[in-house]
Parts: sequence; C-alpha cells; structure tokens
Amino acid sequence: MTDSDRTNGVLTIDRPNRAEVDALIQRASNHPLGTCFLTDGALDAVAATFNVHAFVVDAAREFLGPPTGITEPKPELIAARTAT
Repeated sequence: MTDSDRTNGVLTIDRPNRAEVDALIQRASNHPLGTCFLTDGALDAVAATFNVHAFVVDAAREFLGPPTGITEPKPELIAARTAT
C-alpha cells in the first residue's frame, strides 16, 4: 500500500466499473452454473470460480437485482454429470 492509496489516513477502495461487472455477467451467463450461481452462490465461491474480487460479485448482484433463491445448473452440466 502506498500513500496514494490513502486519503486523510483512510484507505480508499475503488468500486468496480461497469465493464468489470458486464464482463462477469457475460462469463456467468456462458458458464455451466449460469447466472443463478452468480446471484445465489456463496460470495467467496462465486469470486473464486470467476477469479474476480468479491466487490465485483457484489456489484454484479446489485445490478442484476435480488437473488431468485432457485439455483439450477444448465442442462449441459446435468448431462455431463449423468454421462460419467
């Protein structure tokens, strides 16, 4: 951490920008777990899965709205599991 990271002795953290949020939503929509995982999954699991900071996950969740409470994997994920 450098002095430029602090303002009057308080650490400032930039909010994720719209491009980061859009990229995460796009990646989630193409992922086998889908956007339901993005909105309903455990914060740390979602951040680790998509290799983003938890703040980006939070911002994407704010943009997408409240969680559905229903997490269903995409059909191709179910097919892959039953094929083995």
